[in-house]
Order: sequence, then structure tokens, then C-alpha cells
Amino acid sequence: MGEFKVHRVRFFNYVPSGIRCVAYNNQSNRLAVSRTDGTVEIYNLSANYFQEKFFPGHESRATEALCWAEGQRLFSAGLNGEIMEYDLQALNIKYAMDAFGGPIWSMAASPSGSQLLVGCEDGSVKLFQITPDKIQFERNFDRQKSRILSLSWHPSGTHIAAGSIDYISVFDVKSGSAVHKMIVDRQYMGVSKRKCIVWGVAFLSDGTIISVDSAGKVQFWDSATGTLVKSHLIANADVQSIAVADGPENIICSCISPCGSWIAYSTVSRFFLYRLNYEHDNISLKRVSKMPAFLRSALQILFSEDSTKLFVASNQGALHIVQLSGGSFKHLHAFQPQSGTVEAMCLLAVSPDGNWLAASGTSAGVHVYNVKQLKLHCTVPAYNFPVTAMAIAPNTNNLVIAHSDQQVFEYSIPDKQYTDWSRTVQKQGFHHLWLQRDTPITHISFHPKRPMHILLHDAYMFCIIDKSLPLPNDKTLLYNPFPPTNESDVIRRRTAHAFKISKIYKPLLFMDLLDERTLVAVERPLDDIIAQLPPPIKKKKFGT
Repeated sequence: MGEFKVHRVRFFNYVPSGIRCVAYNNQSNRLAVSRTDGTVEIYNLSANYFQEKFFPGHESRATEALCWAEGQRLFSAGLNGEIMEYDLQALNIKYAMDAFGGPIWSMAASPSGSQLLVGCEDGSVKLFQITPDKIQFERNFDRQKSRILSLSWHPSGTHIAAGSIDYISVFDVKSGSAVHKMIVDRQYMGVSKRKCIVWGVAFLSDGTIISVDSAGKVQFWDSATGTLVKSHLIANADVQSIAVADGPENIICSCISPCGSWIAYSTVSRFFLYRLNYEHDNISLKRVSKMPAFLRSALQILFSEDSTKLFVASNQGALHIVQLSGGSFKHLHAFQPQSGTVEAMCLLAVSPDGNWLAASGTSAGVHVYNVKQLKLHCTVPAYNFPVTAMAIAPNTNNLVIAHSDQQVFEYSIPDKQYTDWSRTVQKQGFHHLWLQRDTPITHISFHPKRPMHILLHDAYMFCIIDKSLPLPNDKTLLYNPFPPTNESDVIRRRTAHAFKISKIYKPLLFMDLLDERTLVAVERPLDDIIAQLPPPIKKKKFGT
């Protein structure tokens, strides 16, 4: 295959945001995760733990609680005092409602999923009815003296437990009255602490309430009598409270034009386009003003190969095509969502000749548009698992699609059908070690002079699929047992089957061809991330 020169980029200063809270939906097997920057992510646990959807953060939102309700509806609440519901199809916030209790510290849906409970800074516990379109305030429970930090429903829905500072309250849901107030012991290792924060409560079906607190204790309470049954000291250090301070508004997506003259990016509420000029060793950036109102936020941005067009997948579900020439900006067309759906497009791919645009949501298949005629060309049949990466090959205009279950399909856009190679792959099946990989393919590209090669990678491996070679069967060695001596050895090494795999680069954030003989690999060593994390709780060992 010839030798590649590889540029290994390791100065990319990426540090992931910490996880603030999680909520699991048993019906759909999905996990919602809120991060310290306000971002909310949804992982499909049935699809190799694939990050299926995300909602960008905002500096005004510090999420303290997440919960699912009936009908797979997702709610969050936080320190700005608002309850928000997410639109899981359009990938935006459906609405935000002030609970009028100050910062919200806790939230829980009723066992039936039809009611929502929030615990507030002012000591109030508020009950909301979940209606088909929104939520509606129902009642306040007896107000407590300090903030409500944790909530739990009895499985029957008749009572709730609320954790506060120094005590736990038990409420009757029907009347809203507090029927018990259980004082939590402040003593910790013989030393009286000023406050004992009840960070979590769980109400069991037999009436037992389990609490965890800042003094390192797990305690069991009898809710019928309001008495302590058991107490276990399981930690020798305080569990510290977390204050969330968001930085600047998060960038959702960004893109640089192939010619290097345009930079586009989008935040949660604004779309930005800049013209870059480079003359006589001087670089200047000029912002394109007066962006159309419908481009206020985007989920994905992509430039055409010749840098004359900009494709924008808006958070409203539409796909916009923008003409770029000189320093000017002209809106050409908007493809509206398919009738009856509001699913937002998360991934875009454009053909090198600029004629075709492919767009993918999370479940409705991949739509391919004719850019010159400005109309829908075809739809690749929907598949059970979400798309994680896709790209259109030069010359053939074959669309290569990778899914979260590690299947890879090749679809001919001109012929509107799967290619012969793709049908052969599906008939024979992938190697079992390929299908057992637990990280999704995140990028696909092609060698301009080698039409039979597909280049793709995930976080832990880079692979070249040579379609001219036979597919490996399960008895074949998928990974070469002899470690390569250097990067070019991986590329030069001849294999008896179609898959040529390198695991040199870890973790691999991005890899692509810079030119015919040059690969660029962007890595972010885990040690660099770990070095910036806060230190763990120090435990004193015996005899030290």
C-alpha cells in the first residue's frame, strides 16, 4: 500500500466535564447524564452504550437533578430555580418553568410517572402534574426549615421522604402534611459537626427509609414510627458539596472550510461565521454580521469540498444550504423535516463533487439530498442501531455508514441501493472480534488514489478496509499477533484479508489524511486528563 508519514498531535488540551447526576430509564434502557457544564447526554445502553443524543449546556444552567417520567419524558432542574423538559426528537429544550422556590436541589417522578416532585432552597416541596404538553403546579407540601436536598417516593405513591440539613421529613402525598421528622445524628467519629447534610434518601416498599449523609453514614429508618433502626459508618471523610460554576457558553459544533478561509461555529443560542484573511504574514478575522434568525443555533456544520457552500443542521430540524463567495453570505435553500417528524439531524456528509448531501438523525434512516436540484434524492432504509459516522466516497458517490452495533454498510447514492460489496459483507458477517468492540466508529474517510480502501477509526484503533481482499472469517486472526515496530510498518504490512488494523494511537480523537502520503492523528493521553482531576479522598492507612 505504500508508506505513510504520520503526524501524531498530542497538544490538544481536552478535558471532559465531570458528571453531576444521572437518571436511568428502565423502559427504554437509556441513561441520561448531566455534566458540570450544563450539558445533558443520553446514552442508549442497548446499542453498545452509544451516546445517542445530547443537549448543549448554558452558563445560566447548573443542573442538580435529572429524572424520567411516563412516556420517556426527560426533566431536569437546577440552581436557577427552573424545571425544564427536553424534546428528545428535535434535540432542544421544550420549555422551562420557574418553580418559585429558589434554587432546586432535588427532583423525583412518581412511581406512575404522572407527577413530578421538586425540593427547593426555601424548604418547600412542590408537586406538579405531568400533562401531555407540559407540567402543571398542583400543591405545596408543608414547608420545612431548610433546603430540600434529596427526595424519594414510596413505591405505592402514598408517601415521600425528603432529606434536608440535620433531618428527614416524611410527607403524606394526599394531604401534603409532614407526618414524621427524623433528626439525623451530627456526631461523627466522636466529634460534633455543625451540620449533617442528607444527600440521598431511598424509600423502600416495606416502609424503610435509607439515608446517606455528609458524616459518612448510611442509616435505616422506620417511616411508620419515625425511629432509627440501624446506622453504619462507611466513610471516614466528609462528602463535600459541589458548587457548579459554568464557564463561557459552550460551543456545540464547529467547522473550518477546506480552503481555510471560513470558520463557522454555533453555541446554544447563536451561530457565528468568520472570514479569515492571510496576507503578508498577517492574519485577520472578520465576522459576517446579520445572520438570519433561523440560524440561531446548529447541531452540525459542514462545508463543501470547494468551500463555496455551507450546510447547517439547525436545532429546529431543518437543513440549510448557504452560498459563500468572497466575503458574502447568501441563503439558498432549507430542507424541512420529513412530514410527521421533528427529528433533528445530528450527522452530515457531503460528496467531494458537491452534488450530494447525506443527513442522519438517530432513528429515521439517512436522507440523501440532491444539492443542485435542491430536492430529496432517496432515503437509506432505517436500521435498528443509530448512525455513529458516515462519509461519501469520491468518484463512486458510495455512502459508507457505521452504526453503534459496529455494522458498516455501503450504499450507492446514484443507484439508490446497497453495493455488491455491502451485500457480501452482510451475507458473510463481520469477524466476532470486530463486533465485540465497545467503542463506536467516529470517523470515516477515503484515500483519493485508492478507491478500494475505506479508512475508519474509533477511540482505540485505526483500520483500513481493503474491499479487494476477502473478508476474515471467525477462524482468522483479525488483529496481527506481532506488534508493529513503527507506524509505517502497520500500513505496509500485507494481510491476507480486508482488515488492516493499528492500535498504536490511544485514545484517538481524530484521524484523517492530510494528503496522499500523510496521516494526521490527534491523541489525548488519559494521563494528561487524569493529572487535571481533583485528588481522591485521602485515606489514612494503619501504621502510616
